[in-house]
Amino acid sequence: MEQTVLIPAAYRCPDHDNQQAVTDGVRRLVEVERIVHADQTSGPFRVSVTCPGRAGDPASAHRRVCEGSWRVADLAAP
Repeated sequence: MEQTVLIPAAYRCPDHDNQQAVTDGVRRLVEVERIVHADQTSGPFRVSVTCPGRAGDPASAHRRVCEGSWRVADLAAP
């Protein structure tokens, strides 16, 4: 089994404390890129994700550009 490893491993919006939401958005988009480039085992990326903004304030949501690289890692069978 394979797993996509993001480098760096976490992404965040410098204006809000929402590392998990931004990282999840990056991971989803990078997985799509990985499917498109199935013949590659690593590569750079630059994606635009939605930062949900402040809790309870949907009007504070905005886009954030994240850059990094990805690679495929084999997971050991249990």
